[in-house]
Amino acid sequence: MNSKVFDNSSTWLSRIYCCFALVIIGVLIYGNHLHNTFQFDSVPYIQNNLNLKNPESILNLEFWVSDFFSRGLLSISMAFNAYLDGLRPFGYHVFNLSLHILNAILIFCVSQKALINFKNQVRADGNNVAISFFVAVIFLVHPIQTESVVYIISRSEIFASTFYLLGFLLFQVCLDSNTKRQPLKRYVLPIAIVFLVVAGFSVKQTLATFPLIIFLYYIAVCPLDAPIIKNLLKWKWLIIASVSIFLGLLFYKLLSDETFLIGPSNPDEMVGRASYILSQPAVVVFYYLKKILFPVNLNIDPDIEVVTQLFSVSFIAGIASIALMFYIFWKQEAWRFYLFFLAWYFIVLSPSSSIITLHDLAAEHRVYLALPGVVFVLVLGVFQCVKSISDFKIIDKSVLGILILCEFTLLLGILSIERNQIWKTELSLWQDTYEKSPDKVRPLINLARAHSIEGNNKDAVRFYEESLAKGDGIFVTHYNLGELYLKDDRVEDAIVRFQTALQLDPKIPETYAKLGEIYLAQKKWKLADAYFKKCIEIESRFPHVFKNLGILHFYHLKNLKESLLYFSRSLALDPNQKEAGEIRKLLDLYQGGKLNSLPKEAS
Repeated sequence: MNSKVFDNSSTWLSRIYCCFALVIIGVLIYGNHLHNTFQFDSVPYIQNNLNLKNPESILNLEFWVSDFFSRGLLSISMAFNAYLDGLRPFGYHVFNLSLHILNAILIFCVSQKALINFKNQVRADGNNVAISFFVAVIFLVHPIQTESVVYIISRSEIFASTFYLLGFLLFQVCLDSNTKRQPLKRYVLPIAIVFLVVAGFSVKQTLATFPLIIFLYYIAVCPLDAPIIKNLLKWKWLIIASVSIFLGLLFYKLLSDETFLIGPSNPDEMVGRASYILSQPAVVVFYYLKKILFPVNLNIDPDIEVVTQLFSVSFIAGIASIALMFYIFWKQEAWRFYLFFLAWYFIVLSPSSSIITLHDLAAEHRVYLALPGVVFVLVLGVFQCVKSISDFKIIDKSVLGILILCEFTLLLGILSIERNQIWKTELSLWQDTYEKSPDKVRPLINLARAHSIEGNNKDAVRFYEESLAKGDGIFVTHYNLGELYLKDDRVEDAIVRFQTALQLDPKIPETYAKLGEIYLAQKKWKLADAYFKKCIEIESRFPHVFKNLGILHFYHLKNLKESLLYFSRSLALDPNQKEAGEIRKLLDLYQGGKLNSLPKEAS
C-alpha cells in the first residue's frame, strides 16, 4: 500500500475518493437492514401515529413554529417520509442511513480542518488525510452506532448531528485567515451557523452544547500569547468563582425540583434526579467508553446499577477515572488537542448524562455524536505510537499505521453487520435483549409483544404474565394481555386487564374503545355507549369507534339522527373502510327521505 495515497499534499481528487469510499462502506455495512420492520418506539411514534396518516398537515412552516420545542423538525422529516412512500419502513431506513453517511463525510472534513488548526501542536507528518479518513470511517462503521442508524426513531441523534457537524465545520472555516479578507464569507457564515444551530435545536436539544464546544475549540487553537488567552488567565479566579457559583445554584435547583428543565414526569418510571446524576459518571466511563473500546455484548436495554449514595464506589471510581484521563492528556505535548477532543466526548454527552433526567440510565444511541471525540484521539494515538517505534525498517511507518487501522475498521465492520442482523426482527432483537438483561421488565414485555406479532400467542401470554410478576404497574402489559385474552375468548380476564390498564393510565383512548367493543358484544348497550363516547372525547380520530357508535345507536338505542352523524363522521375519517358502501347507501336513503324509521331488530 502506498502511503502517498493518503498524503496531506494529495489533490482534491484523493479527498473525493475518500468521501466516495465512505459512501460505499456505509452502504455495505448497513445495507442489510433496509428492509427491517418498524421496531420498539418506532411503532407508536411512526406506524401508529395518526398524524402521519395526513402528512401534509405537518409539512408546513406553521407546524414547525408551533412545535419548535417539541422536536418539530424531526416530526417534519418523518412526515416527509410518509408523504413520499407512506408507512413503508424502507424509506425511513434509507433516510437514516443517508444522514449517517453524510455525517461521516462531515467528520472527515472537520478532522482535516482540525489537524490544520492544530498543526502547531500535532505533528501528523503528512498523514492528515489518512487520519481524517480513519476517524470518519470508524465513526461510520462502529457497532455502537447501529442503534442510532437502524432504530428509526433514533433519527433525532443522526439528524441533530448533521446540523451540529455542519455548523462546526462552518465555524472552522470562519477561523481561516483568508475568510477574514472576504467580507461576504465573514458575515454570511456566522448567520448560517446560527441558523443551523437554531434549526438543529428543533430536532434535538443536543445543540445546546454547541456554543461551549466552539468556544473551547477557539481557545484550544489560539496561540498561548493570544489576547483572549491572556485575559482568561488574568481573570481566571473571577471566572472560576462565577462558574462555581452558577453550577452550585444550578445543581441546587435541579436536586430540589425534579421537574426543572424536563417538566412533569412519572416517578414510577424514573429513578429520580439525584440517583440519575450519581449514576452517570460510571455510565459514561464504565459503560459507554468500554463499549467504544470493546464493542461486544451491545444491548438496547442494558441493566445499569442505580447509584444512590454520594460516597458509593461506582460514583467515586467514575469521577476519579474522568479526572485521571484529563490529567494524563494534560501531561502530553499536544495537551490542548487531546483535552479538547476529550472534552467533546463529555460535553456532548452532558445533557443526557447529567442534568436532564431520562427514563433510561444508559442508551447506546446517546453516544452517536460524542464518539468522534474518542475516535480522533485513538486514531492519532495509533499514528503517534507507530511513529515512536525506532529501527523499524520492514515497512514504512505510515503504511503500518494505516494497516493497523484497516484491520481495526474491518473488525468493527464485521461486528456491525452481525449487530444489524439482531435488529432484523422484533423477536431477534428482544430475545437478544432478554438474554442480556434477564432481570429487567421491559425486555420481557417487548419479547412478549414480538411473539404476538409472530402469531405465537401462547408464548406471548407466558412472557406477559411473567412480566406482571416482576412489575404489575405497567399499562402496556395489562392492555396487550387483555387483547390476547380476547383472542382466546377469555373475556372476563380481558375485562380485568383493560380495567386495570384504565386505572394506570385513564388518558389512553384505545382502552375505552376495547371495553366498548366487549360490552357491545355482551349487549350491554349503555356501558358500550359510555366507553365509546369517552374514547372519542379523548381522541376524535378513530373511524371504527364512530362506526360502532353508529351501529349502537341505529340498531339498539334507536337514535336515528345521532347514529347517522356517527356514521357520517366515520366515513369522513376513513372513506375507504370496508363498510363504506353500506354507510353511503344508508346516508343517501336518509337524505332522499326514504329512511324515516329504524329497524325493529339489530342486524
